[in-house]
Amino acid sequence: MGFFQLRAHGSLCDVVLLAEGKAFKAHRGLLASASDYFRAMFTSEMKETFSEDIELHGVTSTGLEKVLRFVYSGEIFLSLENINDVLAAASHLQVNAVMEFCNEFLISEVTLENCVDIGQIANAYNMESVDHHVNVYMLQNFNLVSDFNKVPFDRLTFLLSSNTLKGCSELQLFNAAKRWIEGDPENRMQHASALMENIRFPLVNPTDLITYVQTVDFMRTDNACMSLLLEASNYQMVPYMQPILQTPRTRIRSDSTHLITLGGVLRHQLDVSKDLRVYDESSKRWVNLAPMESSRYQHGIAVIGNFLFVVGGQSNYDTKGKTAVDTVFRYDPRYNKWIRVRSLIEKRTFFHLSAIEGKLYAVGGRNAAGELSTVECYNPQHNEWMFVEKMQEPHYGHAGTVYNGQMYISGGITHDSFQKKLLCYNPESDKWEQKSPMSTVRGLHCMTTVKERLYVIGGNHFKGTTDYDDVLECEYYITDTDQWCCVAPMLTGQSDVGVAVYQGKIYVTGGYSWNNRCMVDNVQCYDPEVDKWTKTFSLPAALGGIRACTLTVLPNFATLRNSSGNTGPSPSSSN
Repeated sequence: MGFFQLRAHGSLCDVVLLAEGKAFKAHRGLLASASDYFRAMFTSEMKETFSEDIELHGVTSTGLEKVLRFVYSGEIFLSLENINDVLAAASHLQVNAVMEFCNEFLISEVTLENCVDIGQIANAYNMESVDHHVNVYMLQNFNLVSDFNKVPFDRLTFLLSSNTLKGCSELQLFNAAKRWIEGDPENRMQHASALMENIRFPLVNPTDLITYVQTVDFMRTDNACMSLLLEASNYQMVPYMQPILQTPRTRIRSDSTHLITLGGVLRHQLDVSKDLRVYDESSKRWVNLAPMESSRYQHGIAVIGNFLFVVGGQSNYDTKGKTAVDTVFRYDPRYNKWIRVRSLIEKRTFFHLSAIEGKLYAVGGRNAAGELSTVECYNPQHNEWMFVEKMQEPHYGHAGTVYNGQMYISGGITHDSFQKKLLCYNPESDKWEQKSPMSTVRGLHCMTTVKERLYVIGGNHFKGTTDYDDVLECEYYITDTDQWCCVAPMLTGQSDVGVAVYQGKIYVTGGYSWNNRCMVDNVQCYDPEVDKWTKTFSLPAALGGIRACTLTVLPNFATLRNSSGNTGPSPSSSN
């Protein structure tokens, strides 16, 4: 006969537990084996060690009954009606197995109607997994949560500060916070400025700021709130400076960082693309964002403050660079819109563009006048380009990357000769310095940085005197030792590509394969941790002269289910 039957028959019971006047017979040995609380009680010199009747305080009879049933049978019947009683008993008596079942039960029961209450239960009993689940659920359903007025201040602050909060405009978040304050102004007005610090007022339309925010009393009378409105007004007055004025309140409210591709020339028609695409890993589809005003390939791209800059390149297919352009556009993922900024001083294509400390550097390239050695620097603070120290020789088809505040330029073509030089530019001293060369000459390759390694990948070089050959060899450079090291070669050749580092891996997109004599839609991925290349997904079309980066975009754009062949959300470009 097991303990369950023994207790049912009152056999061999040696203690009586009392809660709310109700008595429950039990066995000391079994209680001690299941509960740290009873183990400590029955193995110490406490008076309860030998008492036949033990009064339990802070425990209801319902809760004690459910916990004892579990101890004796391994079964427990939970509901939202008894969960508080069971938790109080299990927590007090330190029956951890019951606490774990309560965790699982509460997580499974969260709904729009009860998430606030379950969150309060989780806080009361320090149930971290339940609390986390409630936070995630409320972030995904913020606008739909009922009884919002009962949300505690700390949880509301967390929700309003989160980048994963979905489906709400900043104005909606402001109104939600305002309603919460107005629900108990006597006790909550003191929290007004702390809550409002989490609203991204610089992202609210100026008309809405004036109409719906500045008219609220505490926004006009609280000094901290007034400062937030002034910050928003100042930010909106200087659109060109916004990339270098990023703060938690000006950043996009999103955690959706993805691989982005832009432009390129199509294999068959030789049409130049203006498409900006994001790769959605969950659906394994390319999604169109707002297209550029003009088509581009052989352009330069760089990111400052999560704004994407597209510089120079060509709008027409032309292998000699005669149709190079000087126009510069900037994409704002917060609104999925483009604007035009100050043009380059010189038209250039087949060049490299880097972002360093909030400035852009356009290096070399070529145009109708020939090869370029000049370097231009764009300062968003003044929305202007200026020349900086040029290279000793002209370069085009080179690649570059940034490490520790300095720009490294590798390979390329000078006077119709492929190079293996590595040059380093220091913006602080405005000087160029030559470093140890690569092991292989190459041009139209790509270069990127992962941790302390500067990788050089792919490209092509002369095969004989009249033909070209893919370069599959890859290598990386270490700045501290001024040395190169070879790594696994590419699976297939790709020149004039896009390259981006995403989640610690290098993605090489599109380009041209000289061995196959065609533009390709390949996306190859290199994992530095295992020194291995794999073929992953493909581009929606074979595109040469395409460019790539990573960018944080709005979640609703990143999860659209229309393929890249369809028209995505595309507001008109603005100049």
